[in-house]
Amino acid sequence: MSKSNIYISVFAILAFLFWAFVHPEWLNFHEQYQLFLFSSDYLIEHLALPGGFVVWLSEFFVQFFYNRFLGAAVVSIVLTLIYILLRSKDNYILALIPSVLIWIYSGDQSMLFAFPVSVLVAVSAFVLFNKIDFKYKNYIQFLFIAIAYWLIGYGAFIYALLVGIDIIIKSNQRSKDIILLGLQFLFLCVLILCIGRFIIIQYPFCDLFFGIDFYRIRITTPFWQHLIATSCIVTFISIKLNKILYYSLLGAIAIGGVCGVISQYDFETYSYLKIDYYVRYKKWESLLNFAKRYNLQSDFAATGVNLALAETGQLPQRLFEFNQTSDNGMLSQFDYTCFSCGPTAEACYSLGLVNSVLRYNFDMQAAIINCKYSGRFCKRIAETYLINNRNDVARMYINKLKQTLFYRSWALLAEECLYDRSKINSNPEWSNLVKYHFCDGLNFSHSHLIDMLVVHFSNNTDNRMAIDYALSLCLINKDLDNFIKYFPIYTANFGASNIPDTYQQAFIISCVINGYSLDKLPQFISKQAIDTFKHFYNTFMMNPDSKEFTTGNLSKSYFKYYFTK
Repeated sequence: MSKSNIYISVFAILAFLFWAFVHPEWLNFHEQYQLFLFSSDYLIEHLALPGGFVVWLSEFFVQFFYNRFLGAAVVSIVLTLIYILLRSKDNYILALIPSVLIWIYSGDQSMLFAFPVSVLVAVSAFVLFNKIDFKYKNYIQFLFIAIAYWLIGYGAFIYALLVGIDIIIKSNQRSKDIILLGLQFLFLCVLILCIGRFIIIQYPFCDLFFGIDFYRIRITTPFWQHLIATSCIVTFISIKLNKILYYSLLGAIAIGGVCGVISQYDFETYSYLKIDYYVRYKKWESLLNFAKRYNLQSDFAATGVNLALAETGQLPQRLFEFNQTSDNGMLSQFDYTCFSCGPTAEACYSLGLVNSVLRYNFDMQAAIINCKYSGRFCKRIAETYLINNRNDVARMYINKLKQTLFYRSWALLAEECLYDRSKINSNPEWSNLVKYHFCDGLNFSHSHLIDMLVVHFSNNTDNRMAIDYALSLCLINKDLDNFIKYFPIYTANFGASNIPDTYQQAFIISCVINGYSLDKLPQFISKQAIDTFKHFYNTFMMNPDSKEFTTGNLSKSYFKYYFTK
């Protein structure tokens, strides 16, 4: 196998492994903030805008991100094809640069996949143009540039630049062809100005020049786009390298790529995306291991962690093994970012707060900056309307999802449930939501969340998650008065045996604060809980900075949280 083919294989494999196993949340993030529809209207809507074809094509690819292995394969193929199309006999190292830069740039979650696809289409068009051999092809290039601009937007600049430089390199009349290249770029700029002035007047000129839907935030265009476009020209540099320069250049690209990826894929941002990914696909143990390993400290992370604990039946037992920030850590509030309430919406879904699920998913869909639909949010919205018996509205969302690839099977099943409550009740997940749903009017209030959850539990005492959330909120807020007030509701429904250690510890603290003797505690308080409190008290009095409060058994106790945080 030649060195060039070895590089292709290694690059493709590394790209696949990176997106499939290191950052699958990147795929999830992009897939859930667009909804590709198999309809002629959807295609026409895109073709009506400059660059719309490449945006449509990229969204077709992005729908496969629903499955992380398919998504990783798609990204790997796109980047590898760019490398293959740009390489030649003497530049197979330099040809790596554009693909590596795109890899780095993709760490900016606002970059839309339309940009790398536009680069691929531009490079492919350049290769095809080179295969055309007829008289006046340099002048017909003006027509090709106009067509390329309408189809691939910003990629037309890359295409024109590649073709122009290639013509100049091969030309016997370079001065004439340099002038022709300048005229082509002048023509492209004038064309864009005319389109912006007379046809697509609703978009600013910067969008028309640098791409509509190439970057999620339209107020700016990152320099990465221009850097990558420029790097494509570097591939025309044909130089013979001795072994030292060869390996030095290869090492520089590899080290620069690794450093660039590390800096662009910043941990804080991607920890949010990873938690949202774990919550969406119910990877509860992975979420808990990730949060514990990196000691995550945010309301968003705590919401995901507490949901994972509740879904695995470990909420009271392991509540204080993880960072609990505030009462927002049970159900974090909306902060006007498109993924801020993903775990909260899923927690409300599990709790049976159906109308809150609807509200949060509406809010998150409205917060998508480039005004796209989300398959994930549309699905949840359709479900809530089904539960609420609003079949007319549910049908609108179901019809939209029927035009997709990965949501179609779900939409067809949901369509069968329209106007048929018996089929909804036969669905284990939806039947629980119907039972938990509070039909008499329960107003969501974050400031009265504990009381609201208790009322919600009283509506259906099978909903253990609701009372656990209410009591856990009391503990996180150190609100022992409300804990003692609502604790009898817990014991009345689930008995006084096998009370979680965290609840026993909170009960002990309340009794001690109110002057009760440890010898006169209720029978459901175990001897182990009393001994743990005595050990904590003696250790805290002797050495408040003891390592037992950070690494020992006491670090996971409610005693430590209540008295030291």
